[in-house]
Amino acid sequence: MKKKLSICAAAFIALAMTACDSGKTGTIEGEVRDAFTNKPLEMPTVGMDSTIYTTLSKKYEFNQELRKGKFKFVKVPVGAYRVYAGRSKYVKTRMKIETTEQNPNASLVLYIYSAQVDPGLYQGTPEGPLKIDNKWVVYSTNCDESIAGYRLTMPQQNGGTASIAEKIGVQKKGKKGKKAKKAAPVAQVAAAVTNLPDPRVVDGKLEVFYHNSSSVSTAITAKTYPAVVAPIASHKDCKGFGAGETKGVFPVKDKATDLKVEYVAENLFKITGNLPKGKQIIQLSQDGKTLQTYYFEAK
Repeated sequence: MKKKLSICAAAFIALAMTACDSGKTGTIEGEVRDAFTNKPLEMPTVGMDSTIYTTLSKKYEFNQELRKGKFKFVKVPVGAYRVYAGRSKYVKTRMKIETTEQNPNASLVLYIYSAQVDPGLYQGTPEGPLKIDNKWVVYSTNCDESIAGYRLTMPQQNGGTASIAEKIGVQKKGKKGKKAKKAAPVAQVAAAVTNLPDPRVVDGKLEVFYHNSSSVSTAITAKTYPAVVAPIASHKDCKGFGAGETKGVFPVKDKATDLKVEYVAENLFKITGNLPKGKQIIQLSQDGKTLQTYYFEAK
């Protein structure tokens, strides 16, 4: 009796295995590129989470193509997967894919980037990432409803412990036996400031990359607003303007233009869109909180 049961069990297992083997399979293939140069990367590591498919396997048979940045997994059962790619000293990326009985194959491009890239906004070039220096950030103020605000001038910072007045020769007490310095003209004291840098002139068709400084659990959004000089009194929610300042640069809230934000790799996003002509304040935010603002002028 036990022997018969064993035979039946074996027959059942064989039948189940045959059913699995008869399932539809396909090919998952693609290429790994540098996010900023768009060039293929030699010998990346590619795999599919929670599966046996990986380029590190001893049985992987497409190493020659891997030297060109290309990968291929064959006889992959149809279903939903998460494909990842990486390389030494590069930040990984992951992409969700799903194949079906009707479309068992998938072709994709995965982008990764150097782990040496600092947080900030970048342009992609054939040579690599070109950082867009946020030289306006020291002029920015903390705003609630107004989104953002820039000071038109800032007290000049020359370093050291001496005051600005001392730096430019305002009268102070001289040392014993020495004559005190003459006071500088009032106009010279007033001139000891730096002006808000001009906006970065860009083409109206924006295409940049944003590297966030920390892991992202919720989506990043990007908007651009016309930038105008306006009275500070109309933006009392903005804190950080100096005494005696009456005007600043502010966004026009009701004329926002949404920009497209796409995931590229871990903490890296591609931002694209058409900027309206003129001076703009671009706002990058998450969970309703501003991460960064940039001051551009679209031609």
